[in-house]
Amino acid sequence: MLLKYRSEYKKIAMDMLSLLPDMNKSNHLEQEMNWYHDNDNRVIYLWKNLDNNWAGLIAVEQKEPLLVVRRIVLTPDSWTMNNCCDMLDDLSKLYMNKKIVGTMETTSICEIWEKRNGTRIQ
Repeated sequence: MLLKYRSEYKKIAMDMLSLLPDMNKSNHLEQEMNWYHDNDNRVIYLWKNLDNNWAGLIAVEQKEPLLVVRRIVLTPDSWTMNNCCDMLDDLSKLYMNKKIVGTMETTSICEIWEKRNGTRIQ
């Protein structure tokens, strides 16, 4: 289940982002959080697994008519392609009229999701 980022989730979101190799310093984490916070077209979602535990994060940017998936993060014990695809399934339900695309970092996951679902993605 995806939950839109709220300020009370800041520590959870920063912990998730810190799992990324390029986010190993706190100033990078703050910059990343501010980048999403400073623009209404950018959104961070936190993901809870079937056990209702925080297990992932997906960060997106709306660029009409697209939805760009900028970050996909899962905790080490939750990292499976099935969970990545579940997150993208949840995201596609929130943005039914948007074409979901990936960045250089997220395209491979998005392509696997596309193949599993037969959806069109770039």
